[in-house]
Amino acid sequence: MKTDEKVNILMVDDQPAKLLSYEVILGDLGENLIKATSASEALNILLKTDVAVVLMDVSMPEFDGFELADMIRQHPRFQRTAIIFISGVHLTDTDKINGYRRGAVDYISVPVVPEVLRAKVGIFVELHRKTRLLEGLNLELERRVEERTEELRQSETQFRTLSNSIPQLAWMANAEGDVFWYNQRWQDFTGMDCEDLQQFGWIDVQHPDHRERVAAGHQKACEAGELWEDTFPLRGKDGDYRWFLARAVPITDLQGKIVRWFGTATDITAQIAAEEKIRQLNRQLELRVTELETIMQVLPVGIAMSNDAQGTFVSGNAAFDQIFEMKEADAPVEVLQKSEIICSGKPVQASDLPLPRAALTGKPVGSTEMQVRLPSGRVKHVLASASPLYQASGAKGAVGAFFDVTDRKRMEDQLRERADLLELASDAIMVRSLDGTLQFWNSGAEHLYGWKRSEILGTDMHRVLKTVYSVTEEEVDRALAERKSWQGNLIHRTRDGREIVVTSRMAVNREGNAVLEINRDITAQVQAEKALLQAEKLAAMGRVAGMIAHEINNPLEAITNAFYLLRTHPSLDDEARHYADLAEQELARASHITRQTLSFYRESNQPTVVAVADLLDGILELQQRGLQIGKIALERQYFTPGLVRGMPVEFRQIFVNLISNAVQAMPEGGVLRICVSNATDWPTQRRGVVASIIDTGTGIRPRDAKRLFEPFFSTKAAKGTGLGLWISKGIAQKYEGRISFRSLPIGGRYATCFRVFLPSEGELSAGDGHSAAAQVDYERMEGNAKLARTSS
Repeated sequence: MKTDEKVNILMVDDQPAKLLSYEVILGDLGENLIKATSASEALNILLKTDVAVVLMDVSMPEFDGFELADMIRQHPRFQRTAIIFISGVHLTDTDKINGYRRGAVDYISVPVVPEVLRAKVGIFVELHRKTRLLEGLNLELERRVEERTEELRQSETQFRTLSNSIPQLAWMANAEGDVFWYNQRWQDFTGMDCEDLQQFGWIDVQHPDHRERVAAGHQKACEAGELWEDTFPLRGKDGDYRWFLARAVPITDLQGKIVRWFGTATDITAQIAAEEKIRQLNRQLELRVTELETIMQVLPVGIAMSNDAQGTFVSGNAAFDQIFEMKEADAPVEVLQKSEIICSGKPVQASDLPLPRAALTGKPVGSTEMQVRLPSGRVKHVLASASPLYQASGAKGAVGAFFDVTDRKRMEDQLRERADLLELASDAIMVRSLDGTLQFWNSGAEHLYGWKRSEILGTDMHRVLKTVYSVTEEEVDRALAERKSWQGNLIHRTRDGREIVVTSRMAVNREGNAVLEINRDITAQVQAEKALLQAEKLAAMGRVAGMIAHEINNPLEAITNAFYLLRTHPSLDDEARHYADLAEQELARASHITRQTLSFYRESNQPTVVAVADLLDGILELQQRGLQIGKIALERQYFTPGLVRGMPVEFRQIFVNLISNAVQAMPEGGVLRICVSNATDWPTQRRGVVASIIDTGTGIRPRDAKRLFEPFFSTKAAKGTGLGLWISKGIAQKYEGRISFRSLPIGGRYATCFRVFLPSEGELSAGDGHSAAAQVDYERMEGNAKLARTSS
């Protein structure tokens, strides 16, 4: 009912003249006046209309006033309807007592005094209006309580999801310390389901040597209501014990009474080896977890009423006094005036609060949230609303409702802090529904995959990322359905088309309608493992080749001696001796190749003087067969032996990589030119040896040039590891040298030159070598390209 809505007054009398007089007297009240000339008509009106006051004559022909009042009171709806009798005859005390028993609230004798009648009816009209206002207010309070209950349920859902996603083992216990809830981490670690944990308890997985000590400490903390902390081992599902740091904090209600305990257990097995490090970690690992369920299921509601239009006299119920910490002798207005009140970020006076504003303006004031610093220093957040109270002369005071939402505000701040922590995580953290629809996408996911949150939310996450599972998708779904979690590697495709490998952890929330997924990029690690495996394979093949060469070398020496004796034997004619010479030459070539192979694996452990020209000749001799098959013309220009100091195997690795790359770049043939000269490295002004490897192959694309020396980058698609040039560059830098390159299009083809500079073994004279020749390697590229076109 609205405060300005008129109420109905029913006047019952069998004499129309009296009804007319009543209508004139009560007309000044401004309410709806309804007339009935009989008891049956009055009952019919009551059934159809909400009546505030019934004014009836005691003596009527059909039913007298007592009988009509008795019939009205028998109906549940009219048991509180005010009935005033008007009697033209003198009534005895017995008649009056009988009338009161039938439901009358007052008697008026004839002749009627208009002011008395108007005042009495006005009082009951105002009482009816206030009753309806309070009923409406109660309905509004019930609706708000339901809203707060729904907020509590949602907060509990978020708490369950966050608790299952944290790396700690978490649990909750009642006020006596009996555990009634374990998070998913407990089940994953112990291998026990919820029923087993409830039956046997977490003490069952403690180490026997620590059970009594831990139980005593925990019981003592529960009895004292103090924070509990201890370190002890727990048995995992594999039977092994791991050390955990356990902490439990009491959670209290507004009166300070402990209602439950919240605890966590952090795995500190790796840190237990060093006591000092453990002490540092214990200080850093102080958990600041606050129980989200501390909000009471029914929020305390304060009711306050002002009986004057200025709102200076305020009275409130017990809940109102509790919210504002008022004592029995305190005046509410004085307490509010001494408090610091902030609304919408601005300080306000007590006269601007909803209750006095509604009383002064005569208009309802909607929900207003305030921050109140009470005289005690305590800060509370209060949600308030107010409505004015009306009398016949207009607004007269106001009534207000006050909700203490301090706990909700504190909880919102904590949830905001946790959301900020998720945003700070470097891993990609996502929440999706069971059908794959993405619901949460943190900044780590934006950085890893390239999609902004606004672009990808609401889409099918794994369809967008083109997910490839390490097992079948059905196995993943089955693990999430049965164990509520899954962990393994996935292959995803980023927004720019890159294929990455991530290690993924998935967990289903308690309601079973969402999946939390945490992904970490391990692409570089996987590539490094593949490259290491390939390197080990190549090293094993090299060792086998060395062993074979060693075993072949011994019989080759015997065969060489036998051919020498055969060639000088007098029984041979000239033709036979010629064939023996040819065989001996081929045998010498085979023996030389064997010795070259052995030289790869008989290197000195100390740096030695190495001739770059001789090193290149050995590598080219092993590549001779490939050059012939590939129709590649070889040119050598050695202007100096190129003496440098270092490990021969490392220098050989540089030039093997560069020469192999040059040969592979000429699948249709071409020219390979090798130049060795003395030169000055202009950036460092150091003298040294320059070896240039020039080919007329496919060249290097400009977009690949910047990444050529990056690890795992290869222009050979799936054939290369992408480590050759990166390793070669590192070896050159180790000896204070460097590798540079240039690739130019010439006549429809490319000329590519890789230039390796290494510091000399000794000081070179200014006229020694042909440094000018090394500086014009790039200028010779055009001649190489012409030569390649001629040879083809």
